[in-house]
Amino acid sequence: MNRTLLLLGLLLLPVPLAADEGARHRSLLTQLTAARQRLVTPYIVIDTRDNRVLLRDSEHQIMRQAVAATGAARRFEGPKRYKHNWMFSTPKGRFQVLRKVKDPIWTRPEWDFVEAGEEIPVFAEDPRRFQRGILGSYAIYFLKDIMIHGTLYELNLGKSITHGCVRVEAQDLSYLYENVETGWPVYVF
Repeated sequence: MNRTLLLLGLLLLPVPLAADEGARHRSLLTQLTAARQRLVTPYIVIDTRDNRVLLRDSEHQIMRQAVAATGAARRFEGPKRYKHNWMFSTPKGRFQVLRKVKDPIWTRPEWDFVEAGEEIPVFAEDPRRFQRGILGSYAIYFLKDIMIHGTLYELNLGKSITHGCVRVEAQDLSYLYENVETGWPVYVF
């Protein structure tokens, strides 16, 4: 049987390789929890298969669980003139909370203009790129352009429908914003 090792903090876990990547990541989380290794800080777990966000304390107890919308795992190809294609999925792996933003402004990426059938603005400072209220009241970044944020369409929570970010409802987002600190681990599987 093929095996791989996961180094998490000071804990080295043997992990059986599984055909299903989601099963492998769930196995890692189960082993981490079973090992009862005390972490220094609480941490966030984003389950992209079941579309859930969990905030766990340093002893692995669930502090908050939220239904989420995660990446659609689909490829989008723009018109040939743009020579662009994008993969809309939530990145998997271990990250950390980079920053928290109150009243975030969404900067529309090029793919949004292409999807809407609009010309891509030439200048990065073009006012058409900036929209208030789209991301909800808060954003919690764990990558440069990927974050946990609110949604205008709570009916879509529980689905793999986003362009990569993780959307949660307003009350869960407020709780996370108030209780999560920068530097805390974020595990996405």
